[in-house]
Amino acid sequence: MDRRDFLQAGLGAASVAALASRGAAADASAAADVKKIGADLRTKIAVNPSWFTGTHIEQVEQIAAYGFPAFELLRCGTWEDKEAVRARCQELGIEVGAVGGGMGTINDWGPNDPAHHDRFVEAVKEGIANATAIGSKLVLALSGAARDGVSKEEQMEALVQAGKRVAPLLEEAGVVLVWETLNVLVNHPGYFLVYSADGSELTKRTGHPNVKFLFDIYHQQISEGNLINNIRKYHQEIGHYHFADNPGRHEPGTGEINYRNVFKAIYDTGYRGIVACEFGKTKPTEEVLEILADCDRWS
Repeated sequence: MDRRDFLQAGLGAASVAALASRGAAADASAAADVKKIGADLRTKIAVNPSWFTGTHIEQVEQIAAYGFPAFELLRCGTWEDKEAVRARCQELGIEVGAVGGGMGTINDWGPNDPAHHDRFVEAVKEGIANATAIGSKLVLALSGAARDGVSKEEQMEALVQAGKRVAPLLEEAGVVLVWETLNVLVNHPGYFLVYSADGSELTKRTGHPNVKFLFDIYHQQISEGNLINNIRKYHQEIGHYHFADNPGRHEPGTGEINYRNVFKAIYDTGYRGIVACEFGKTKPTEEVLEILADCDRWS
């Protein structure tokens, strides 16, 4: 994922107002210059703001100008201008995808070990605060690496208990936590939470509407395939989607996944939340936006 440098200067109320004023003019200019490629999308596709130029607010304005409804960059909760971004998103009707960072890891510690539950709770509190500040309703959690010599059931139960501990905090804030399933065959060897069946089981055993799992279409294609059937089977436990094509983890059309059919399947389950890009693009931004819009054009 492309990680842009964060702005270094904090923003006071006057700065926020100035940015909003300047942003309105910039947005009007941008809207006159670009095609609203994402207008009338049925799938709520969240694009990566780092595909666009300028400040974070200017990136949001360009996303809106192209007609896309949302953005996602997991580290956006740490942006120093996040309150100003939230205000501009509200003006433009742009939604913010999941916020991540620190709520478990891929290759090291995770809440699949009860010894880390206190640390996990504090990280989730911080994640909720960051999400709320930028206007997101989602935080992303990671299970940690699989623990040698510890049964799968013991590690699953540890995740269940971790989810139950943070559920009241999530409910109070109006935020949903999604456990991310990742592939171990190509990208993340040693990670614990891999299969959509396990994500579903974890969600059901936690038994709280603010704790679900993230179905990353790219990762699940590598781990298990059977994408459409699994989306239909587990849709009640899925709280968020990421996507990229496979192999390569680039935009749709570079690999084997038929995204028109996949997006239709997601829509047909009744899901109306964000489906977020998580890939490195190989083409210019406007061309990629056209490709994304085309994925929504099922009959």
